Amino acid sequence: MSTQAGPPAVVVAALGVPIGIPVTGDAVGRLRGQWSRALTDAAPVAVVDLTDLTGNGTDDDVHDYAITSRVTMAALEATAGQRINLHAGAVADREGRALALVGASGAGKTTAVRQLAGRLGYLTDETTSIDDTLAVHPHPKPLSVIPAGGSPHLKQSLSPDELGLVQPPAQAWLHRIVLLHRGEDDDGLVPLAPAHAIAEMVTQSSSLALLEHPILRLADTIDACGGAWALHYREFADWIGDLVHLLDVEGQPPAPRLHHPGVAAVPAPPGDTWTRAPWRDAVEYDEELVLMVDDRVHVLAGLGVLIWLALEVPCSAGELVARAQELWGEHPEAPGLVSDALALMTEEGMIAPPLSWPAV
Repeated sequence: MSTQAGPPAVVVAALGVPIGIPVTGDAVGRLRGQWSRALTDAAPVAVVDLTDLTGNGTDDDVHDYAITSRVTMAALEATAGQRINLHAGAVADREGRALALVGASGAGKTTAVRQLAGRLGYLTDETTSIDDTLAVHPHPKPLSVIPAGGSPHLKQSLSPDELGLVQPPAQAWLHRIVLLHRGEDDDGLVPLAPAHAIAEMVTQSSSLALLEHPILRLADTIDACGGAWALHYREFADWIGDLVHLLDVEGQPPAPRLHHPGVAAVPAPPGDTWTRAPWRDAVEYDEELVLMVDDRVHVLAGLGVLIWLALEVPCSAGELVARAQELWGEHPEAPGLVSDALALMTEEGMIAPPLSWPAV
């Protein structure tokens, strides 16, 4: 953070958090224009450090893009452990129903939001911050746009006003979740199983593991939003109508599930038995289980679910084989399949082996 004396020349509300930008000279007017929808008179909670960008001849576009990234990071740090922060764009209709578009870098979030925001209010093209009431805290940052005929590596920071994006309502709440999958598949909107939606959202989140019961929090959010969808697309413009209509479509019914709150410490298993390793959170669906260990997420199915649930109490490999055969019938390779699953789950930190394992 900056050590510059005096209040910063520009203060913006990023994810609802006042962040100071200590610029001088021509940069003041330029940044105020780019952040036109986020300017605030509130005292900054944090001031970004621009020391390495000052007086070194940095190109304005590079300078401004770096500022946007630092403002976003400062806001994420200020809200870590309090909200679900997703790598997602978001737009909202006049009723305040927000649509989040979750995706990795390169998935097309900025392009998607820019096109949708011709009809729906612009909330953010990069980071969607959701509190425990499902309120979406806007981040109306400048959009990074490739100029006509320009290099894809040189982007300009343009304000949502300059781009003519629709103004959002005063308040918005998360209503629908869509995960962007850009590629050759053009199947459009497809409902996602909640376990797989959670796993994908974890990878596109920031500081999720700092929340209490992070997997349950995502499961609750998905249920409250009528499920989650994937958009498989080539050209986003072909699907704008479907996405706008999704706000009015009846949501998916919540899937039955059980919560397994995390345990920070597990006693070493006695004798030749196996047990669960410490875990942060888990949610069990009918045929799948979403397990978070440290900040990593795993989706278990079949034998993996059986083993993890059975190890609520320590079990030997033989006992686990017997449980599997009781459920699925006799199988000549059952011992080997169980042994392989135990080894893999141990390698991934999901379970703890006997002290004597591996056998010499």
